[in-house]
Amino acid sequence: MEYDVIDNLKIALDRTVPIWDPKYIIGEDNNLAKFDTWVKNSKISHGIVGSVILGQIGNGKTHFLRYIRNFYCSNKDSQMVGIYIPNMFIGGPLVNALNGIYQSFFIGANNNSLKEYFDQWESFKENHKEKVEELSKQNEVIRYLLRCSNKEECSLVLDYFSNVDLFPEQLKFLRAKFGAKKNFISNENDFSKAAVDTFEFIQMVTGRNLLILFDEVDKVYSSETRTETLTSVGLKILSAYRVLFDQLNTRGLKGLLSIGATPEAWQVLANQKAFERRFADNIITLKVPKTKKDCYDFAIKRLEEINVLPTKKEIEIIKTLTEGLDEDRTKTWADVISLMKDGNNKGSQLHKDEDPATIILEILSNSLYPLSWSDILEKSSTLKNIYPKSAPTQIFNMLKKDGKIKINPTRPKTYETAFIDEGFFDADE
Repeated sequence: MEYDVIDNLKIALDRTVPIWDPKYIIGEDNNLAKFDTWVKNSKISHGIVGSVILGQIGNGKTHFLRYIRNFYCSNKDSQMVGIYIPNMFIGGPLVNALNGIYQSFFIGANNNSLKEYFDQWESFKENHKEKVEELSKQNEVIRYLLRCSNKEECSLVLDYFSNVDLFPEQLKFLRAKFGAKKNFISNENDFSKAAVDTFEFIQMVTGRNLLILFDEVDKVYSSETRTETLTSVGLKILSAYRVLFDQLNTRGLKGLLSIGATPEAWQVLANQKAFERRFADNIITLKVPKTKKDCYDFAIKRLEEINVLPTKKEIEIIKTLTEGLDEDRTKTWADVISLMKDGNNKGSQLHKDEDPATIILEILSNSLYPLSWSDILEKSSTLKNIYPKSAPTQIFNMLKKDGKIKINPTRPKTYETAFIDEGFFDADE
């Protein structure tokens, strides 16, 4: 029986990121109460209230942000519309990055495409004709919709402003009827204008405040090299956000905007004072360390996620496991997961397979964030004995070719399993 419950727990702990917006959160009652005061303030404030959620890598920033969206925005009676942006910064050329960020407002991570607001738009248009006419003077989404002849054209326009990939004949129609460009975001100003138009459209037709949640800010700082990694493209993206936040307030939109970041990453953004001042008054730090009760509650919740309801005897086994955890070593949820998967809390590897590729893949699969070769060696004495001087380049290249891992061109290089970063999840839990 002990083997069964521990084995089930290891399976439950294999999920490193939230699949859906979680319905539970552990040990953050004080921070939730503070966040709730921000939500209440946002309902009476003029403009958007800015806030920051601080936590080290693996300490649950993504879980916190997505729990918040579930709590405030999950049912029809909710007074807020939640938009989760999985990557506040995206690499590559500026225009591609801006388009990718904008598209993530409406596609993926449980966000709604603009097309899903069609019925509410029809009702708003019918009941607020003067307001619609006023909004159409500056809001491109509404201006286009007013020129549509039927529902199909409206759906196409809403897909267009959701940045959905359209067929050539659809783009040709939009160009002929509306003068639409193939790509309506070609610089920072285009991004800010399109974003504020769509956010205004959502708030107007729903009558709800906005809850805008930004994740993966950590990309502006390398914990491996302890250096700032905010590139020139990143600075331009940050400038676009600054303009966007100003325009949200200028348009009179209401709601709460939260950024999840490590303390180090937030300090990089805070150095840009014109950006930092929008958030400085509302900052919380996720709980450290996790108590033994937190760890027990976490284990039970994870088992429930895979539909395992432990018996009384199994509960005692879990209690024994969590009581044996050293709170000096449970700084983050990543630490808790690692210790509980270890089972005996002595740091030994779960798998003793002597094949280096298998060992490497297992270590990366159990990590919540990319690891350097030195990080990997710390987790395996077997690898340390086989490769005392340098990393096995041939094995890493083979695993990459097989699509099992990603090799990040950082200094030093870091490695991760290919499924960890799907583009919209932080490696948090």
